[in-house]
Amino acid sequence: MPIADDFAIDSSGNVRHVAGTTVYPVLDLHAWLQDLADNAEGAGNDLWSILLANPSKLDGPRDAAVASRLNLIPNVNIDDDAAKYINFGSVKQSNGDVLYSGLKTLGGIVAASPMYVVQNGAKLTKYWADGHIQIMVKARTGGALIDSGLVRVFSRKWGQTYSDFETNLSAGGENPAAMSTSIDTNILLSEGAAAALSSKVAITIGDTTQDLGNGNGGKLYKGTITLSSGCTVQEAYQYLQYITREASTSTINSEPGWRYRALNSAYTPNSAAPFGSFAGGKWFVAQGWWVTGVLPAESQAYQLVAHDGSIQAPPNTVGITIGNLVSGDRVLVARSSGGVIVANEFTLNGSHALNATTINVSTSIGADRPSAGVVRINGKRYTYTSRTSSAFTLAAPGLTEALSTGAPVFVPYIDGVASGATMSSPSFNYVSTFDALARVRNGSGGSPIVPFETTLQVGASGASANAVRTSDV
Repeated sequence: MPIADDFAIDSSGNVRHVAGTTVYPVLDLHAWLQDLADNAEGAGNDLWSILLANPSKLDGPRDAAVASRLNLIPNVNIDDDAAKYINFGSVKQSNGDVLYSGLKTLGGIVAASPMYVVQNGAKLTKYWADGHIQIMVKARTGGALIDSGLVRVFSRKWGQTYSDFETNLSAGGENPAAMSTSIDTNILLSEGAAAALSSKVAITIGDTTQDLGNGNGGKLYKGTITLSSGCTVQEAYQYLQYITREASTSTINSEPGWRYRALNSAYTPNSAAPFGSFAGGKWFVAQGWWVTGVLPAESQAYQLVAHDGSIQAPPNTVGITIGNLVSGDRVLVARSSGGVIVANEFTLNGSHALNATTINVSTSIGADRPSAGVVRINGKRYTYTSRTSSAFTLAAPGLTEALSTGAPVFVPYIDGVASGATMSSPSFNYVSTFDALARVRNGSGGSPIVPFETTLQVGASGASANAVRTSDV
């Protein structure tokens, strides 16, 4: 049989590969050994015969359609080199102290996607061609499983999505590893151009509590990705894919980039992109990473996942603009209901003394109010320099009168005198669409107008309107 041309067995039972490149199923090895075992005497390189013990036994029937589990008697053995030319099953030897198990990848991949196998933290030396693999891997030696019998198959080629799969070889037989790769259309750079981005993308490991400004407060992250020098989020994505490709020489959180999968062992890794996938012009950053230095124009082009697993989307920052103004126009824009300003959005919580600068209200202020601006308290106009979820901090000198609990409070988005052709609100986070009323008045000076009033719908893009200037002379 053909296997006899490529393998030899001496009288001590050492089965060795001696020629050829053909890979034979475990069943062929068994059939060859059984064929030798019924010979009258050994000859040539095949020194086995009926005079010696039976060299091999199958666990199960001799079925070419089923991956074979082959047991060799104590003296009969293969070595690591011989195992390279045997597949579709497993070989157990030395009273079970040594086990070579089958490993086969399957699934939809880009043609000739390279595969590498990691066992006990190290890459196995490749001897297989690119594309799906069907090999045997030593899973037990000296009576002990190597890394509990676990191996992980990776495919990480530049320009493709990545894939990895862990499988357990301890039971022998042939064990599947499901792989999936595709062309990554978000990779636009060459490897050299991606490598050059190391000056624009920095990685820092360590706990950091950060507030994205989306109303969810501070959240814990386990590492920081810092972008600089005009780096876009898509460039950052490409650089981070570069440092986790098969040929990577980078170290991430004390782990080689080529096997880095997640920042924390409790996180679910993203097999296709260890630092998070890029899709539809948006970077979905992997769990635990805080990103800073994002360009203002890309403020909505990424999404984070905090250490606690909560999705953190950056706030959509919007504003309101009123145009066709002249210097001296008095402009007011505030929330409305039924065409009427809502002057009691909030009420004072407790009594407040004259000159008080901390103003507590009874309900949540909400992220869709400016972080600093104007607040009307009992109808009077004040400037606030900051706010929390339930309090405003007023600029000095604070309240101009003592007030009792329940006094009405509201936040105008624009409340002042125009100094030019337009007037805009401070930026604020879009939470949901609301109605607002805009008023423009100028009753004296060189440009008196009939008071202008209009309603606005403030949505995800903010809102704007132009005043109609009807002369009042």
